[in-house]
Amino acid sequence: MPGRGRTMPRMARPDHSVPHRSLTRDDVPDPRADFEDIVAFAYGFDGYARYGVEGCGDLANRALRRFLDDRRLPDDLDELRACLYFEARRWIVLEQEPDTRARLYVGALLEHLGDHLDDLHDGAAPLPLA
Repeated sequence: MPGRGRTMPRMARPDHSVPHRSLTRDDVPDPRADFEDIVAFAYGFDGYARYGVEGCGDLANRALRRFLDDRRLPDDLDELRACLYFEARRWIVLEQEPDTRARLYVGALLEHLGDHLDDLHDGAAPLPLA
């Protein structure tokens, strides 16, 4: 994991969307992966296209506050992926590697997303349309 304060490369917005049903836990990066790999995965779902720029930001900021308050995360795949997308965008715009708190949050999002994908493919959750 690169050190704190290291400049992030500029990355373009996503040019394609990866449907939830096409993903498995194996597709989800390890929380300790290079942030560039996490960004590449996060860009498989355009939270801005789904919720709008302001809506995605509001959703992601509320989810971050909730996580910092009591470690709760969204249970909806669209919301989880939008939060991950927004965090990727946040740190790209800041042109920095995420700090420790942000990496813990992103790691929790990735783990929770993997759990939901396991449930999805095990039949414990309905298959989403996206």
